[in-house]
Amino acid sequence: MGFLDKVKGLGKEMGIGLSGQEQYQRAYEKGVLLQPPDYSAAAKNFAAAGEKFLKEGNGGMACLAHANAALYELVNGRDLSAIPEVIQALEPIGEVPRIGSQDEMVQTAPLIAELTALLHERQAEACDSSADKTTEYTKAADVLMKLGNSTLEIAERLNLKGPVDKGMMRAFYCMALSDYHSALAVVMTSPTQAHDLLQKSAAEFRQALATDWSETVDGYIAQVSSKSHCWMCGREMQGRDLFYMYYPASTEEFHQRLLENSNEDLRMIDREGHVTICTICGSSIENQADRYATMRADEVREWATQVLQAHEEVLENHNDRLRSLERAAHTH
Repeated sequence: MGFLDKVKGLGKEMGIGLSGQEQYQRAYEKGVLLQPPDYSAAAKNFAAAGEKFLKEGNGGMACLAHANAALYELVNGRDLSAIPEVIQALEPIGEVPRIGSQDEMVQTAPLIAELTALLHERQAEACDSSADKTTEYTKAADVLMKLGNSTLEIAERLNLKGPVDKGMMRAFYCMALSDYHSALAVVMTSPTQAHDLLQKSAAEFRQALATDWSETVDGYIAQVSSKSHCWMCGREMQGRDLFYMYYPASTEEFHQRLLENSNEDLRMIDREGHVTICTICGSSIENQADRYATMRADEVREWATQVLQAHEEVLENHNDRLRSLERAAHTH
């Protein structure tokens, strides 16, 4: 082998002077098929192959290479903001090699659907209002539901929370999140409606095998469904820490007997040393206490200011006398 042949061989080993097909193959050999895989190198080689295919006039392979580059860049970086670009790269082609494989092909339509659902999930997380979160999670669930029991190709590689194996399972998860945020949106208007939505959400989380979420929501259900009469106004309120709260108070056995004898709500003193007070009565007490505290603080401040001024006058008189004595001492 001559010197030029050796240089050419070394150049190809370094990725210099490769054709589009050779660069495409290099993405697998130097990235996808390595153990462990180097998806960053794979994405770069696929992108380079796409540019070479374009120069060679092979538009079909250029689209395939660019789609692969976008997929592997997403899987490597796990940056969900890149999803729109990945969808755009997948749209012109009908199938693409399965991630991690060179020969096994998958249809792009389910991939686009999966990515679209993940994009709605990402948008839901970015929303400020519970109502907007509800809308986005519902859209994600609708898209995933159409995938049925099909295996998700990308979600499991993005370190996402919740089920990432089947479309149907993740659809239940997203619908549960939708109902959960819908409950948050209405709880201050109707705790009863919020209770119904939370029950639906908990059931959906259980269907998605998200037991941590289902247990959390069960706790919220207990909180929203709880009821008690207000010790002060006597009205029944629903929703602990939402529409009634426990306030420290001196309670005795006599008070319980008093409630029993008058057939009143024993839940008003079901926590030792506390009574239940609705948020209206409680806030009025707190606001009035703050008002009195502010008034008293102003009175103390005014008194202290007068006292300090008097002390300052005394000290100033002492200073004047000392200066007079010093002047008298210096004249003798």
